[in-house]
Amino acid sequence: MSYGIQSINASGFTQIDENSEVFQVIQTGTKAANVQYVTLPNTLPTDCLVFARPQGGGTSGVVSFTGSVSDFVVNGTRYLRAHMSYNIATDYVVVQRCSEFTKPTSGYGISVYKSNGEIGFTSELPMLRVIGTRSVTFSTSSGAFDNAWYQGTTGAIDTAYVMLGPYIEYQYEQYQYFGENYFKKTFRKARFDYNNHRIGTAAFYDTGDLQRGSNVYTRTNTGQKTEIVGYIV
Repeated sequence: MSYGIQSINASGFTQIDENSEVFQVIQTGTKAANVQYVTLPNTLPTDCLVFARPQGGGTSGVVSFTGSVSDFVVNGTRYLRAHMSYNIATDYVVVQRCSEFTKPTSGYGISVYKSNGEIGFTSELPMLRVIGTRSVTFSTSSGAFDNAWYQGTTGAIDTAYVMLGPYIEYQYEQYQYFGENYFKKTFRKARFDYNNHRIGTAAFYDTGDLQRGSNVYTRTNTGQKTEIVGYIV
C-alpha cells in the first residue's frame, strides 16, 4: 500500500485500506405493513442504492419479502419509489458509494483518503458495510433460487439488510388445465432465516383463475442481477 491507512486482522483479512468500498448512509426509514411502497425524495442521486430488512431485524424466525426500486419521470417530474412486500413492515436505508462522500467538516474521528483524493473511509458518517454478495443470472429455466447463499455466524444477520432490486416477479404464466384457464406468478423473495443465521432467495407462488379463451403464454424476466447483504456501522 502506498497511500492512506491499512488495517489487517488476525486472520489476514484487510478490514480497511485505500481501496475499501463502503457506502454512505444518506436516508433511513420504515415502510409500514399494508403499504405498497415509500416515496423517496426525487433529489436523491440516480446512482443511490436502497437496502431493506424486516422491521427491527431479528434473532429468531424466518421472514421473506419482495423488494425493488422504481425511478421514472412523468410530465417532467421524477418519481423515486422503494417497493416492498405489502403486508410486511420493513426498515429501509438509502446509500451512496464512498466516492461520493461529503468531505467531513467536524475535525473529529478518522478519515482515510485514496491516492486519487477520494474518501475511502470516514468515522464521521454512518455507513453500510457489505458482508456478502453474489451475481446471479435469471434464465427461462432458472431464477437462481438459493435458500442460503449467505451463511453467517451467530448474530451475523440480526441487523442485516439486503439490497432491493433482485426480489421481483420472476415469471408470469397463463396456462390451461382440463379446459380451464389459470395464471401463476413466481416471485423471488429475500429470505431471512434468523434461526440459522443465513440469508437466501426463495421462490413464492400466486395462482388464480382466468376467463375461458385467455391466451396461453409464459413471460420470464431474464438477465443478470446482484444480491448484496450488509449492515450499518
